[in-house]
Amino acid sequence: SWISELMKRVSLDPAFADVLPESLSGGEQQRVVIARALALEPRLIIADEPVSALDLSVQAQTLNLLIELREQMGLTLMLVSHSLGAVHYACSRVAVMYLGKIVEEAPTPLFFRQPEHPYSRVLLDSTPRGLAGTGKSGDVGEVPSPSCPPSGCSFHPRCRHAMDRCRRESPSLMDRGKDHRVACFLYQ
Repeated sequence: SWISELMKRVSLDPAFADVLPESLSGGEQQRVVIARALALEPRLIIADEPVSALDLSVQAQTLNLLIELREQMGLTLMLVSHSLGAVHYACSRVAVMYLGKIVEEAPTPLFFRQPEHPYSRVLLDSTPRGLAGTGKSGDVGEVPSPSCPPSGCSFHPRCRHAMDRCRRESPSLMDRGKDHRVACFLYQ
């Protein structure tokens, strides 16, 4: 049957179709969610935190499954994640958001090698050294409320490079070459 094929596609025994969700492990539950998404025959899958709260081995299995499905089915995969390791492993492009706005967008290898937005640097510096963290940026200040963002560049209250212009104006994404865009007045 069609459901059995979907279950097999995500490496689940079709017998799981009759099992209650609370009887499944976290990884099995995640694969059921992926199978349900595939049932709609999408061209785009938006995976919002697909590996949070999973063991490391199950995280890798889940990411490998998503990558395999992307390649086999010609899907576009948008991975929304706080896990920079998962992003580095599974994505070809990175878009960094701060308070609801994209502040940097680049091919994954370039982003992890050469982040330009001050927030991107803070993010990478807060990760283990293996992911390009230098430990130099440091976190500065509290994150403002998204319901009441600051004027100008939303990162300016926490930015060590903030200028008067940053307090007044919100920068647009600017082309930095090599398919890399950044929203920061440092690069104008």
